[in-house]
Formats: sequence, C-alpha cells, structure tokens
Amino acid sequence: MATKLPGMLGPYSVDQIYVVDAGYIGVYALSRNGTTVHYVGRSDSDIRGRLNKSIQEGEGYRYFWFTYETSPMRAYKRECVLFHHYNPVDNTVHPAVPPNTNWRCLVKGCPWG
Repeated sequence: MATKLPGMLGPYSVDQIYVVDAGYIGVYALSRNGTTVHYVGRSDSDIRGRLNKSIQEGEGYRYFWFTYETSPMRAYKRECVLFHHYNPVDNTVHPAVPPNTNWRCLVKGCPWG
C-alpha cells in the first residue's frame, strides 16, 4: 500500500496523471514502490507537463504525489523542504533557484540557505 505524504495529494499511479491540472505552479514527488520518495521536483508554470517529463525520463516510477502552489517562491521552498526531508536518491543536486532570483533554502544548515 502506498504512503500518504503530508500536505500532498496522492499517492496516484503514474497512469493517473490526468488528475493534475495543466498550467499551474506546483511540486511533486515520484516513487517506484509507493513508499519511498525517489525524486522531488517542481514547476513554476506547468506542473502536469513537468511531472509527465520526469516520469518519462526516470526509470520505473510508478507513483506520484503533488500539490499546487500559489507562487514560484512557495514552490521552490516546498521543493527544498521535501528534498531535505526525504533525501531522494534520484535527485543528484539541490533544487535550483529560479533565474533572476536570490531566494535561499529554508532548511537550517543547508549551504543554499
């Protein structure tokens, strides 16, 4: 049975991507087994498109969770929190700061803070 992630909708099977509305800012997590977060990501403009791309480019993702955000800054900050909390093995680098911003990670001790 797949695990619930606090503050996120899901889990959903990757073939249920239609539940995500296109054209919205948001954050997502991907899993191969429904219990371990293997990847976290965000979109500052179209979460459905970015999530679909991550599913296609990844290996063996079967489940996802997501949430909409009200701004790119909120999406970046939530992605950072998820990244540090779950330490997903498929994320090789810290979430990127959007271009032309000087936002910092909220997680204490993070070099991006």
